[in-house]
Order: sequence, then structure tokens, then C-alpha cells
Amino acid sequence: MGGTMKGFYVGVVACAAVIVAGSASAADLGPGPVYGASPVGPAPAFSWTGPYAGLFGGYGWGTAKATEPINAATGFPYNVGSTPYSVDTDGFFGGGTLGYNWQPGSLVFGVEGEIGYLGLKGSRIDPNGIAIGTPDTTTRVKSDFYGAVTGRLGVPLSNILVYAEGGGALLDAKATTIDPCIAPPVGCGSGTLSMSGDKTMFGWTAGGGVEWAYAANWTAKVEYAYFDFGTLDTTGTSTFAKRETQSIDVAAHSVRVGLNYRFGAR
Repeated sequence: MGGTMKGFYVGVVACAAVIVAGSASAADLGPGPVYGASPVGPAPAFSWTGPYAGLFGGYGWGTAKATEPINAATGFPYNVGSTPYSVDTDGFFGGGTLGYNWQPGSLVFGVEGEIGYLGLKGSRIDPNGIAIGTPDTTTRVKSDFYGAVTGRLGVPLSNILVYAEGGGALLDAKATTIDPCIAPPVGCGSGTLSMSGDKTMFGWTAGGGVEWAYAANWTAKVEYAYFDFGTLDTTGTSTFAKRETQSIDVAAHSVRVGLNYRFGAR
């Protein structure tokens, strides 16, 4: 019995020694690998920096203000006692853009060029003609090709950009004023006047909008812009051999929605 107990105690001591030695060896090797975990770092901050290109469409509306200057030869406008009047215009607005944004910190700076179609159209009976008894005098205005180069300044709210912009703009516009009876009642049929003008006008634009980066490379925007394209002159000679002129100032408001693709965006 005593020998048996002695052998038991020796075995227990020997097992304990093995366990202690194994634990010490494991401690010397350091902590073992953790399986199933992957290194996770902070996500890169969103940046608006980089080039982009896009398409847009919308609606434009405005006025063409017509003024009849005094004829140097006669000393009065072709409609005696005339006052300025406006022709309401509107139409489809659309085209493409190409630009670049730079975000060095808490602001976004950019430059953008756009080109497209601004289809302003409108006509009106000249109220000055009505006043002197020539009620058929009609002024018509229409435009087509336009372009603009603007600078942008924006405040980024992560993937949303609120911005203002302004720069130069141009517009190809045409205008006519037709008076089939400039000296009623005896002049009808012979006393006519046809004035016309076709010009690429240069002016300015200003506006702003909101742009949303809804995917890594894609943004959508809503924008308002005002355009002042300057003056278009129409000229013509009446059947009474008088050279007449009318000046037309063209301005427009516009709203648009657009879609841009950002090259190399992260």
C-alpha cells in the first residue's frame, strides 16, 4: 500500500513538472497567430479633386429688350415717340461640360467649360407701332449655339458640394423686325421695312448649385444660372430709303440637371 501510494505521488509530481515545462516553453514563443482577422485601416477621406466630364439638360427663359435708337438722318426713331419694349423668350437648354476641381482643404476650387444649345424663341407685336397706327410690326428673336467658361468656388460637405460660379458666356442669336406698312394709310403695300441681325454675342453668366457624389466616379447636380449676352443690333432700309436700326439686349435665366463622370476618383 505504501509503495503504491509512493508511486502515485511520484507520477503526479512528474506530470506537474511536464505541464510547467510546456507552459514555460509556450511563453518563450510569444502569443500565437489569430486566425480569421484582417488588418483594418481608416477609410480614405473623400476628395473632389480631379477632372470630370458630363451632360446636362434643362429650361431657359428670359427677355429680349428692344430699343429703337434715334436715326441720325431724321432725328427720331423709325416709330416716332417709341419707348423700349421686351420680347419674352424661352426654350430647351442642354449640352456638355468638361472641368477640373481642386480641393486643397475646406474649400473646392474649379474651372468648367460648357457648350450646347440654348433655344430661346419669342415674338411680339411692337407696341410703338400700335401707338402710331402700324399694328403689324413684329419683332422675333431666336438663339441656338451657346458656350461658357466659368470659375467655381464650393464648400464640400463630404460627398455633397454646394458651389457658386461665374464667368464669360457667348450666344449665337438672330432677330428680325418686319413692318409691312410703315406709313398708313397711303404707304401700305409700298412703305415697308425689314430689319434683321445675326450675331455671336459675348457676355457673362453667374449662378450656383448643389452636386452629389452618389458613387465613386459619378455625381448628379442641380444648378441655376443667369446669362446676360449683351446687345444684338438689327438694321434695314425702308422703301423710303431710310436706314433704320434697332438694338436688342438678350438675357436669360436657366435651370438644369446634370450627370458628371469623375476620372480617377477614389
